[in-house]
Amino acid sequence: MYKNRIIELLARKLAGEATKSELEELNDLITGYPDSVYYEEFLEQLWLSSEGQTDLPDVDQAYLLHRLKFRDEFGHKEETQKITSFKKYKNLIGIAAILLVIVSAALLYYNRADKFSPDTQIVAGKGIRKKIKLPDGTIVWLNSDSKLSYESDINQKKKRIVYLVGEAFFDVAHHKSHPFIVRTDKICVKVLGTAFNIKAYPIDKKSEATLIRGSIELSVNDRSEQKILLSPSEKFALVEDKKVIHVKSNASPDVPKDITLTIQHVVPVRIGNNEYIEETSWRDSQLVFQNESLEDLKPKLERWFNVQINFETEQAKSYRFTGVFKNETIEETLKAMQLIKPFNFKLKEHDVIIY
Repeated sequence: MYKNRIIELLARKLAGEATKSELEELNDLITGYPDSVYYEEFLEQLWLSSEGQTDLPDVDQAYLLHRLKFRDEFGHKEETQKITSFKKYKNLIGIAAILLVIVSAALLYYNRADKFSPDTQIVAGKGIRKKIKLPDGTIVWLNSDSKLSYESDINQKKKRIVYLVGEAFFDVAHHKSHPFIVRTDKICVKVLGTAFNIKAYPIDKKSEATLIRGSIELSVNDRSEQKILLSPSEKFALVEDKKVIHVKSNASPDVPKDITLTIQHVVPVRIGNNEYIEETSWRDSQLVFQNESLEDLKPKLERWFNVQINFETEQAKSYRFTGVFKNETIEETLKAMQLIKPFNFKLKEHDVIIY
């Protein structure tokens, strides 16, 4: 595993025993896995704290264990040579024993730090929106048909990690040394303290991240080495269609040809004399859409009103609408849309048939 190898090489580097080829290997590994800089910082802190300590491990015992492990290599040597060699390198063995403790502690620490075991889940069903406060002080608005999972002791973690299915608006409590990370099925967002919206419903082809204030670092899960930085009022969008990813932002020469990267500015939707931010209006119980087909609106309406919509006519799917709904029912909404485009509908409990 690359983590074990990186820590091993870092330990040899700190002891001054790393060869030129090992240093080159270490540099390549750190370049390939940027998160490993945390290992280097942690090992250096442990190394410095161990300098000058008096309660060193039993060097004689360490040497005997060393002899047993490599007895075949020592078998042809005279006993006097072993004793002389031991005395000559007694201090080095002591250092090696300390390094063994350091590496073990580092591995244990980072294995625990990387482990994400959520024990708390907040669910907002269809037609329901929730506002919650996490233990670290972060405020989260959860849109309908969404789930947020996290560890109950998130405020004690080095990395505050949550997992989102659906859509949520985050107003993150600022903790400089404890980054806040939102993971979804397709993207990952890392922040310190900021306000942003993430939309990542499993059935939707598009995943979005909209930044309101502060800054966020975003990556696509299967291309985590590529980082995208957003500024306020910018939106990241990932659209999957036949395994081809299209993201709205400027193209990068390092990105494969089947990927387009762009960054889109958030533009308010003007309806009547009012302006609305489509990406975050749901937080104020307003369903806003602009020039969307009825087929694209289908999952939004289903989540918002907790209904199941079925089409019996293909023509109605292509009808496009711009509008805002606040306290209307699904029946009132569809009747208002009928004033713009000709279609009929039947409503029975939670089922809607458009014909």
